[in-house]
Amino acid sequence: MAKHSNGSGIPLGFGGATASVGDHIAHFYRGEEEMFGVLGPYVAEGIRRGDKCAVISSPEMAGRLREWLASGDIDAAAAEDSGQLLLHPGEATLADMRAMFERVEASALKDGYKFVRLAGDGGWALAGRASVTEMLRWEALYDEISADWQMLALCQFDLTRFGGDVVMDALRAHPLCVMGQVLLRNPLHVEPTELLQELAGRA
Repeated sequence: MAKHSNGSGIPLGFGGATASVGDHIAHFYRGEEEMFGVLGPYVAEGIRRGDKCAVISSPEMAGRLREWLASGDIDAAAAEDSGQLLLHPGEATLADMRAMFERVEASALKDGYKFVRLAGDGGWALAGRASVTEMLRWEALYDEISADWQMLALCQFDLTRFGGDVVMDALRAHPLCVMGQVLLRNPLHVEPTELLQELAGRA
């Protein structure tokens, strides 16, 4: 399992926060202003630094991210064309998600990137790509295997679209969380095997 930090070197782009490869961070938001207040700077910082950036979101959200980046003089189209920025709608199963992430990581390392700056919005599960339970199982599985990948992950969840039980499970799947624009260790985090067992029991 990853040794999750509370910030040790990689600037996240907001609030002066830093993190490490292997960190798995949750951000809960209400409305696009709060979402982009974290996601936008996170991706923009990665593009400016020359990091490989991969964002899992609906096509509509990807379009709005492109607009947000353009408003800050970031050429998202050029970053996509060069392969530095990947915008992907996500996969429907854990096996497909894992395979996709493995391809992204392998491609990034082959191209000379040191790690993948990953971002994902839980809304992809509401767009028919997967069930909410499958999304939660993926978050727990990712937490279990994150130490094996050269990735830094920021996962976002819209509090207006998910119920309290889903939010609680998502929170339990992440060792770190963003409150406002401050990165904190999450005291509600549980071992991923525990959460995976609970979610399997609900299937």
